[in-house]
Amino acid sequence: MRGRMPRWLHPFAEGDGGNVVMIFGLSLPLLLGAGGLVIDYGNAVRVRAVESSVADATALLVANADTVAAATEGLRLAGAQLTARLGSANSTTGFQVNGTWIDGANYRVTISTTLKTNLLHLLPGMPRQITVGTATTVNRVAPVFQTNPPTFSQLSPEAADYNRIYMYCYSSDPKRQAEADKGRRGVVAIADNGSPPTDYTKAALPTCGANEAPSYMLHNVRNARSNRSLWDDPKQETYEYYTDTKIDTGLRVQSMNMKGYRINTNGSLTTMDMASNPILETIVCDTLSKCKSKSDGGILPNSHTTHDPATATASCSDGKYMYYGWEDRPPSAGSDRDYDDIRVVVSCPTLVKVSDKKLRIVE
Repeated sequence: MRGRMPRWLHPFAEGDGGNVVMIFGLSLPLLLGAGGLVIDYGNAVRVRAVESSVADATALLVANADTVAAATEGLRLAGAQLTARLGSANSTTGFQVNGTWIDGANYRVTISTTLKTNLLHLLPGMPRQITVGTATTVNRVAPVFQTNPPTFSQLSPEAADYNRIYMYCYSSDPKRQAEADKGRRGVVAIADNGSPPTDYTKAALPTCGANEAPSYMLHNVRNARSNRSLWDDPKQETYEYYTDTKIDTGLRVQSMNMKGYRINTNGSLTTMDMASNPILETIVCDTLSKCKSKSDGGILPNSHTTHDPATATASCSDGKYMYYGWEDRPPSAGSDRDYDDIRVVVSCPTLVKVSDKKLRIVE
């Protein structure tokens, strides 16, 4: 049996006027949604304009900064300006401000927020919130970092393996990395565990140029420490491990993309998996006196203590020191995982100031 029409619908069904009212009622959400589109779009345009202005100013400020403190303050000021000029702006997440050096010459700032829609979501398929963001990239003359010889180096004289530490300049430029030297220039020996140790104090360290960072390499010859004639013998079982360091120009955080190779007797290389076989520990010390074992009042792990290696994430800025604690063999080859076979402490690279940075917005 067919159902009867509800009594309250009779007026709408009995005349043209009722039809108009019913159509209007059904169309009302669409009309409100269309109006909401104008309101929400206008709000998004306003927010993005302010974000863009702040991103431009922040990118220029940080790219021009010569200290970590100035760069950090620039990012903090960006958030404060956005809040002062826009308030909450209907934001559900607040303003996300991020800055990163793409390379030594290009700095990028991104700003984004998520806005609640007022009426836009009444339209079919339209969201209840939208993300509004912008980005600015500033180009400058790439900085040059100057480094000094190691302040302290200690290579285990009891090890069966012969170990030699080198310094070199690593370029993060993809074109340089594609060249024969894989972006590694000016490789110079700085310490070894020979008996007695070789004197490298007169070695001329390379000066790293634009988009280059001081990096370190471990040359390991298995079971050869006591036989000098085997140290560079291509017939010996030999391995090389490279830090391939990149420096964040603004925050001075050093990131290392460790590479390891077995040197075959014909000169070819067999690549090793360093992610699952860490061989290096890095720690930033605020002062040289802190770069000592905990038992001596410092912050470094005590010798002969098995542990997972630390990876430095702190700023290695002027006046601080970086500690490198190496195993001469990776865990897969029998390492005792105390990361003290080779201990090297170096002062953090110093930024060579450029009188004219020639800043320009490129995006």
